[in-house]
Amino acid sequence: MTNNYFEIDKNGNLKKGIPHLLKKNKPNKDFGIAKYMNMGYYLIIPIVFGIFFGLFLDKKFQTNKIFFSIFFPLGVFASFYNLYKIYIDERSKSN
Repeated sequence: MTNNYFEIDKNGNLKKGIPHLLKKNKPNKDFGIAKYMNMGYYLIIPIVFGIFFGLFLDKKFQTNKIFFSIFFPLGVFASFYNLYKIYIDERSKSN
């Protein structure tokens, strides 16, 4: 099976094309503020998860906020890590 690539030039004539030149780049899906709509979820969800998971384990094992004091800072750390990943991603796109 051979792959034949054809294209139409400006005059409307059909001609054989070069495969690697025919691949079109994907359009840039930059929607302005829409790409930052989920940033709140990336920052809040790890903190909320740390709070609820810590309180759940404290209740299950009947401890005095030991798991809460472990998982809440982990959630905060995860939120800052997500923020850092977003920053690095945006920085690499701008270069």
